[in-house]
Amino acid sequence: MEYIANLGDIKVIADIVKLYCIIIGTYYLNIKITNSSEEKKIIKKVIILVILFVVCMLIKYIKEILGYGYSIISLIILIGLFYSYMMKKKISYSIIISFISLSINYVLFIASTIITFFIFFIINTQSDYINIIIILTIYILLLYRFKKIKRFKKGIIFLQNKLQDEYFNILLLNISSEILFILIILSNYNRENAETVGTAFIFFSIMLFITIQKSLQLYYKQKQLIKNLDETKKELEEKKKEIQELEEENLKFSEKSHSISHQQKSLAHKIEKLELKNEIGEESGIKERLNDISKKLEQKEAVKLSETGVTQVDDMLDYMQSECIKNKIDFQLQLNGNIHHMTNKYLGKEELEILLADHIKNAIIAIQYLKETNNKSILVRLGKIDGNYAIYFYDTGIEFNIETLFNLGKKPSTTHKDNGGTGIGFMNTFNTLRKRNASLIVKEYGKPCDSNFTKVLMIIFDGKQEYKICSYRWEEIQKKNVDKDIKIEKI
Repeated sequence: MEYIANLGDIKVIADIVKLYCIIIGTYYLNIKITNSSEEKKIIKKVIILVILFVVCMLIKYIKEILGYGYSIISLIILIGLFYSYMMKKKISYSIIISFISLSINYVLFIASTIITFFIFFIINTQSDYINIIIILTIYILLLYRFKKIKRFKKGIIFLQNKLQDEYFNILLLNISSEILFILIILSNYNRENAETVGTAFIFFSIMLFITIQKSLQLYYKQKQLIKNLDETKKELEEKKKEIQELEEENLKFSEKSHSISHQQKSLAHKIEKLELKNEIGEESGIKERLNDISKKLEQKEAVKLSETGVTQVDDMLDYMQSECIKNKIDFQLQLNGNIHHMTNKYLGKEELEILLADHIKNAIIAIQYLKETNNKSILVRLGKIDGNYAIYFYDTGIEFNIETLFNLGKKPSTTHKDNGGTGIGFMNTFNTLRKRNASLIVKEYGKPCDSNFTKVLMIIFDGKQEYKICSYRWEEIQKKNVDKDIKIEKI
């Protein structure tokens, strides 16, 4: 401790060299801590060294005039400002980094001083210049070894992100403040309090070492926890994405199954008819079976439908007619011209087949809800209507639920879930509309009655891809409309 006190007697030139080395060490430790890019051009390095020497002389002057404490504060501010200018970083951030860096440098310098004290017993020199050279050599070696510590190879990570880790920033600032405070105490050292100051310094050094060690352990544990949380979050996002993909896959499968179901029933009906004809020609006693079938079908007489010339479409229409007959519903088909051009240019035969199946089935379900009327009818208009190829589905069933009207094509939605409706049919329809750039118009004429159709669903291949609702209850629908792409009009 006496040796440290006697440093004040070192000649001015030796004191300036010591201070200059600490300033250079502080500046370049700033670069190392923040993992900043070091200047490679020699001329700029020389300029930096010159400026730092000017800072050194200024700090030496402040120390002589105002005292050691003011010189330390001035040194932190000046190095911080210079580092901020050179590295294009915020001033507050640069000053805090300089504060921490200067504290580390002084700890290393004190450590080199203590090591030199023991060396003096070996060489027994009284030269101040030799003493300061040995101290600075050991200091430079310690600083070099500190910069080469594997854990600090890329700087101190939690000091590189704009000081976002408040816990460690406050901790390091407190440690740095205490280091500089001890240095100020040592600068005012006298022989009377040597034992107290020495004991306090040793105790503080031990506590400082333990604090830094424990802080680093806590930091890396925190880093591991954050890493685990990020991995868990990433895994959760992947699971959500996987669930979404499975839901989409399930929806596609449901749509496909829905379409195949219609086709299967249509073919089953045709096979049943072919088997029936075959049995008539080959089996005896067939009259009894025919009588039984006739009793089942006598509810409504099957009217011969116009043929479209497309086998699978005709089969589907025939099958849907049979479904209408079973439910005591009149089914009519109105063909407007030849539909071959329509199936060749505007949509595929299978797409037309599925559209017919979906919406005739929906109409049947809507009519099944009627209880107090005998007006149970479905009309399908197919072909060129009002200048565009289109499909119109008229029925006398109940109206759409307003919420269902807004959800059509967005998600499986139906007004008749308890009666077999799934909403998949409209998902298929909107897929076809988007694919074929067609429009959908829903017209509601009024409540179910004995003399008119309730509504018509119009699929028009006009290249507009619109969705429009024309209704007698348009005001009620407009109040609940939140989708600007849906047009609401008065019928």
